Amino acid sequence: MNEFRATVAIVRRHIDRHFAIDWAMQFGIVAAIAFAFTQTFAHPLFPLAIASVLAAASAAERSHAESLRRLTFFAMPLYGRQLARAHAIAPSLLALAIPAGYAAGSIARTHEFPAALLATMFGAALVSTLVALSSIFRDGLRASLYVVLAAIVGVAVTLPFVLQADYGLALSAALAAIAAFFALRAFGETLARYDPLPLSS
Repeated sequence: MNEFRATVAIVRRHIDRHFAIDWAMQFGIVAAIAFAFTQTFAHPLFPLAIASVLAAASAAERSHAESLRRLTFFAMPLYGRQLARAHAIAPSLLALAIPAGYAAGSIARTHEFPAALLATMFGAALVSTLVALSSIFRDGLRASLYVVLAAIVGVAVTLPFVLQADYGLALSAALAAIAAFFALRAFGETLARYDPLPLSS
């Protein structure tokens, strides 16, 4: 099995009927939150924080963690960085349900939603997801700290946009791209070091 087929096999394993249900549920829940609160919390930091926190929590959800820890994936001809890219596709697509749901709920309530804010929400959700993925192969406090770090980094990369700095959207996008690159690299290193069958001492 070559790298491309191995990657496709991993992605197809993740993107199934349950994935579609999870995507729809996240979209619906966040749309309901936005519909209820979008006028109460008009500051752009609120939806960006929602995207970061929910994306981090979703990526680190334990049932997903168990599926990622299956030994069969490690029998495939992929290095850590290649496994990281393959494993990150489905969680990243799932993360997009959060900003999409928020935009849909806000539009249903106010009939408008800034395209720049939606783009920044996408970046926040993707960065938070990629950072949180490293928590999957950890347990206890270390896993929780990764989830908290993921939410913080997701919000942090949006600050140039929130603070309305010169070229704020472009700066936030650049920061998100840099953070995503290093998060994916860290996830690859985690996968490369992961031993699904640790030797007993």
